Order: sequence, then C-alpha cells, then structure tokens
Amino acid sequence: MNVFRIKSAAYSFIILASVIFIAFSSFSCSKKKVEKEDSLMELRSVQKSHTWYYFTQNGFEKCDLPQKAPAVPEKPWTEAVRISSAGSVPAMDGGAYAYQAYALVNHGGILALKKDGMEFFSDVSIFASETADSLVFSKGVPIFYLYKSTFFNQLKEPFSQPQESSQKPSHRPFLVEFNPSSNLFFPLVSYENLHLSREDQITGYVWNGKTWACSAKRKPDANRFEFSYFTWEPYVQLSELSPALNTEDMLLFNPSSEDEYKKLILPKLYNSAPEKVKDLLSPIPSEFPFYLIWRDESGTTPLSYYQSGNGASPVSAHGIEAPLAGYIACVFADGTTYIKKTATDSQAVAFRLPLMPAGYNYGEVAIAGNYLYVAWEQTIFYKTGRSGFISVNLEDVLAQAMAAKDKKQD
Repeated sequence: MNVFRIKSAAYSFIILASVIFIAFSSFSCSKKKVEKEDSLMELRSVQKSHTWYYFTQNGFEKCDLPQKAPAVPEKPWTEAVRISSAGSVPAMDGGAYAYQAYALVNHGGILALKKDGMEFFSDVSIFASETADSLVFSKGVPIFYLYKSTFFNQLKEPFSQPQESSQKPSHRPFLVEFNPSSNLFFPLVSYENLHLSREDQITGYVWNGKTWACSAKRKPDANRFEFSYFTWEPYVQLSELSPALNTEDMLLFNPSSEDEYKKLILPKLYNSAPEKVKDLLSPIPSEFPFYLIWRDESGTTPLSYYQSGNGASPVSAHGIEAPLAGYIACVFADGTTYIKKTATDSQAVAFRLPLMPAGYNYGEVAIAGNYLYVAWEQTIFYKTGRSGFISVNLEDVLAQAMAAKDKKQD
C-alpha cells in the first residue's frame, strides 16, 4: 500500500502538548463554574448514594476516599493503570446484552458493567506491555486498540536495528474485541494487516461505523518522526476479522493526508451539537468555555464540541447516551453533572459529585442500570498516580436532587 508520509521532528511534541493542555485546562475555570452554580446539590462522603473504588494490579477494591487509596508509583498516563475510555452499549440493533456498559482499564483489563453489578476481566498477553485506548462498539461488542508510546515506552529492539526489524512482520494486535459471551479477548486486526512495520505505532483513529481513518507514527532514527495517514474498510463484519486472514481479500485501503485526518478529529463548534446535548446543558451560560467529548448511541468514535465562551482555558467534560439504561448525562472534570431520563422525557437534573483534593479530577463516564460510573485519577503534570472510579446510585441521587429543587422553589 502506498501511504502518504509526512516527516516532522516536532509533531510528536505537539501531540504531547495537546494532551497535557486538555488534562490541565480542566481545572482553570472550575472556580467560575462553581460560582455560577453554587446552588447545586453536592454528594457528601457521609451519604450512602455512592461508592469509591481504586485500581490494583489485579482488579479493583473499595476505598473511603480517592486520597486514602494506597499510594502507587507515578507513571506517564500511557503507562498507568487508569480508565482510558468508557461507554455504554448502544441499542440500535435490538440485541440482548449481558452487560450494559464497559470501562477500558489501561494496562489492566476491562470493567464490564451490569444493571446490578460489575465484573473485571483481563488478559496479560493483551494488556501487559501495550497501551489500550479508544473504545467503540460493533453489534454491542466492545472493541479497542493497542499501541506503544514512543515518548514513554521506548521500543529499544526495533529502534536499535531499524534495517533488520523493518523486514519483519509485527504480528502485534491493533484492534481487539472483548467477547461478552465467552468473556475472552480476541485480536481482530494486526499492525501487519494494515501493512505497518514494527516501528509504526497507531497514534489514533476515527471510526464512523463504516470507514476507519488512522494516523500512524514511525521513528526511523533518533532525530525525526514520520507520520502516515490512511483509511480502510472491512468487507465483512468486524467480528469476522482475524489477523491470520489474507487482508487483501478482507480490507479495502486508501491513502489519506494530514489535512483530511485533522478534519475528522478537530472539535466542532458547540452550536452544531445535537439538540439533545444543548438541551441537557442549557443551564450553562454561553460565556463559559468548555470542551465536550460526546459519545452518542451509535457506538462509533465519540465526537467533540468546543464552546469558546469568554476565551479562557476550557473545562473538559464527557457526555454519554445510555439507551439500555435510559439516560443521557454529562460530567465535567470538577464533578458537575447533568443527567436526564430519556424514557420518561423528564427534566434534566444537575448535581455535583463529591469534591476531590487538588490534583484529582473526574474523567470518562458510563451508565449501566441505575448506576453512573465516573473515572477519577490523580494527575501530576503528564503522570498519573492513584486512579479508580466512583459508582453513583442514580435513583437515590435524582430523588434527592428533585426534592432539593422542589424545596428551593417553595
């Protein structure tokens, strides 16, 4: 496959700087947001409507508060055990599902969420040495991708012998599915299937339900990077793919460019967001800047929206549609949460998750049954310390929020 390549020594630094900016911009406007919404009900530690969890090397455990979880060595975010991506299962094909949502735990496994509980599954061969990210769904089955960071996880063997290793197939999984029936992980597409060498790393992808647009990076020597962009489409269902199959008969490839890829990943203006999103977040004033990652019920790559507001650094937020559970929700990094029941077409309710210490923030979101799951982690510049998630009983919280709202109106 002839792939369009761009050489740039500084491009990788730009990617890292963008990630750091998003991570830290979450805090810069929190105070203003709190001042505007100081009447919101906040969940307290004495309440029984929520439970804290932290990650271990083998799963997760309960804790009283995030800061009381056992201390762990700080690691770059690509190498840390943390929720890197989460989402609720779409219901478009009307299938029956064992789980309603999933949270992908980097270097850990996958957290499978039911109406009334959760289970953790792992596979050392999949998660031990690769970074796992970007959860999507195909026919209700969660799929994610693997890569190694050239910043934080040096590939010493191929970099030290580029001429020799470039002739060897990678045999490394690119896309992996978690089968909810067998509770096992299965590679679907390998780096070799995509005609990539062992030096290549997929830096990101966008999937619209049909076409996969990928960005790949190679470091041929110590002083430069090469980037490539391409699209591919499978001729069959994703679940029918296997790294052992002849990709010439299974995948259709096309070269792409940096500009074409950027058009797919750049955030859209907030005024172009779906009406259901703008309705949910209607209490937020137009001068408030935020960056929203919105996961709709299609199961494809989430879309991002940006409101520039007063021009200050934006606060990050994660929004989600959970059709099987009957909710839509949005959670900001400071814990401010907007949620609405879709089945009853009720009013949106706003509340705050428990306040965490400085250096801790909320992240990815999933909903299963009447429980909201939100990732949390301790961030130190580009590194992650403690990490875990909080589960919130929505029936209890929504009843409290509505009671508080009625009392205020009286």
